[in-house]
Amino acid sequence: MKRGKLRTILPVVLLFFVGVAFVTGMVILFDKSPELRTMFSGDSGETIGEVAQNSPASIAARTKMAAWISMLIFSVITALQLLAFGIGYVVVSGIKNNEESLLTKIKQLDNAGIFFDVPLYVGLFGTVSAFLVMTFSPQSSRLIAYSSTLIGIIFSLLLKLTMEYPFRQRLLRLTDEKNTGVGK
Repeated sequence: MKRGKLRTILPVVLLFFVGVAFVTGMVILFDKSPELRTMFSGDSGETIGEVAQNSPASIAARTKMAAWISMLIFSVITALQLLAFGIGYVVVSGIKNNEESLLTKIKQLDNAGIFFDVPLYVGLFGTVSAFLVMTFSPQSSRLIAYSSTLIGIIFSLLLKLTMEYPFRQRLLRLTDEKNTGVGK
């Protein structure tokens, strides 16, 4: 594998392991931290549907299971957003490092625009997942919906502001310099 390609893929691999570590850490913290469990299960005791008709012990067990599932969904969505961020980075790095003309790089950057929105789409997936969780735990479903959307917006914005915009500006400036002969 070429050294440049390894440097390009390494951040995604690292972010993958950070995501796995995040999910693992959340699972461990969920078992050890009553505050984290409360955040995902809520302390209001809200339940709807069939759960409300069962005994208190059964409700507590289902609430704990719903909280665990909610925490797992939240953690996996966050890890996927980290991975989407890394993929956006790899795409921009690949365009930067290729030997194409400036105009081709600009077109490639336009074509790669979808990768800067992937964290948003993953966040929306998290919001839709929250509706599925709402049946069991309204409190945690709100947490998943709001946080996954917010993280998606932040990651997408970071990709656009720190990678896409500066690189696009540099390409446009270089293209202008090349066409006008200024800067040589």
